[in-house]
Amino acid sequence: MNDTLEEEVSIPEKPERKRLNVLCFVLDQLRYDCLGCYGDGVVKTPNIDRLARAGVVFDRAYVANPLCMPARATFFTGLAPRHHGVRSNGIPLQAEVPTMTEALRQAGYHTHSVGKLHLSPYHAAKDVKRPGNASCWPEGKDAWDSGAITKLPLPYYGLQTADFVGGHCSYVFGEYINWLREKDASMLPAARGEEKLEDLTEACGGESAYKSALPEDLHYNRYIAEKTCEFIEARSADNHPFFCWCSFPDPHHPFVATQPFCDMYDPAAMPRPKKSQGELDNLPPFYRIIAEEGASRWKCVSGRIAPTEKTDDQLRQIRALTYAMISSVDAALGRVLDRLDELGLTGNTAICLLSDHGDMLGDHHMLNKGPFHFEGLLRMPMIWSCPGHFSAGVRTPGLASQLDFAPTVLDLCGVSIPEVTAPSEPEAKLQRAPWPGKSLVSVLKGQEKKVRDWVIVENDEDYLGVTLRTFITNRYKITIYGEREDWGELFDLRSDPDEFRNLWHDPQSQQLKNALLAKFLHCYIGEDSPLPRRVGHA
Repeated sequence: MNDTLEEEVSIPEKPERKRLNVLCFVLDQLRYDCLGCYGDGVVKTPNIDRLARAGVVFDRAYVANPLCMPARATFFTGLAPRHHGVRSNGIPLQAEVPTMTEALRQAGYHTHSVGKLHLSPYHAAKDVKRPGNASCWPEGKDAWDSGAITKLPLPYYGLQTADFVGGHCSYVFGEYINWLREKDASMLPAARGEEKLEDLTEACGGESAYKSALPEDLHYNRYIAEKTCEFIEARSADNHPFFCWCSFPDPHHPFVATQPFCDMYDPAAMPRPKKSQGELDNLPPFYRIIAEEGASRWKCVSGRIAPTEKTDDQLRQIRALTYAMISSVDAALGRVLDRLDELGLTGNTAICLLSDHGDMLGDHHMLNKGPFHFEGLLRMPMIWSCPGHFSAGVRTPGLASQLDFAPTVLDLCGVSIPEVTAPSEPEAKLQRAPWPGKSLVSVLKGQEKKVRDWVIVENDEDYLGVTLRTFITNRYKITIYGEREDWGELFDLRSDPDEFRNLWHDPQSQQLKNALLAKFLHCYIGEDSPLPRRVGHA
């Protein structure tokens, strides 16, 4: 057979199976129950609700830590805070820690982030404005505002490219500011909170809350939506598999919303917070001090943190603006979903909606976040959708954790966990899973109803000097405090879903408490990762 004929009859290589794309929508400080699909009858979230109808809703997904930076580091590393080292806000994730995104990048995915990251502190040392020190604080506000940083150093924790937004509402910074300057520089003061359409701060008891003068089409939510659409359009054109982290800074406080959303909700129609008279008597003493006198009174922290106890009218104002912020994100998110549909990518893109943690919103006399391990803070929304690949219109009551996000993404993409060279290696060599989280793929495909029976939440609240750990089962929740055996919480979530009856000191519940503590200890040890420790981490 001559060479010419041989070329004519040669069989082409079998094309590579098209890999799933992954698109993550992440909201900041969003409670699980402040969405229509989670039962809130007041808030308007039509786009998130349609995502829920097309996929799988986890009713009991919990954070690994109820603070921004530790939670986000867990999303990226698949590790518990005590293992990746970001125990509290203000501690950067060390570059040596392997990330899910780097594993995806090395496997051929284009990894991209739009919006908030917060893997490095926003506020750092005073000399951060010096260009020589800027690289140490790539997400630092002072460095961005001074011009010492104009782009994140890439690749950034495994992200190949990024469109960065830092801060919240009245102190936003990053590449969004350059975009806004090009669109309409006159709106820069409004973006930075220097102009306020209607200031409600005094009415809300010292909490920064107001209606913004910034129009919707110039808000950072619109910027995030547009940049995400541009990214997926480019990947549609080059047919490259992608992982996109689309992260909105809202509805994190300060409570600031733009038109038309800021006038969408009547404060008088807002639901009442879950709290009862006398419950502070049965909680650790810092609760009452923070509620009545402010966090500054409990321990020495910089700045004045106002008391969390608010009147019902104040809480209604705050919740109305929070709902407005959520609806604003929902509208922006909907633009991305529509573009994904238009490009024909929805059927090959695994979409996940998450938040890093919740917000107390007045529950149990607390506001925002802190060492308050109640459901409103610890539970997060988790929705997965991929038509044709996942079940549709399914709700699961099974427990899930932030720790389960990274292994689920890698499982969907057919990528090994970092430091593991083959999918079979965890069983063959490590004898147990290299990450403490569990892939949720079997639940997404309807093969199992749950993959875990318990969840652990860590919280090293360095600002307040409080260290606590919480163990959650299908029925119970127990919280312990470091070196304070007399402090603790124990709730029966079946008979007391609003968590009004702390059973920690209840004589009839001591046997139950001891059994839960013993189980907690075994699970806590079992959750430790067998992967090599990283330099600089315990």
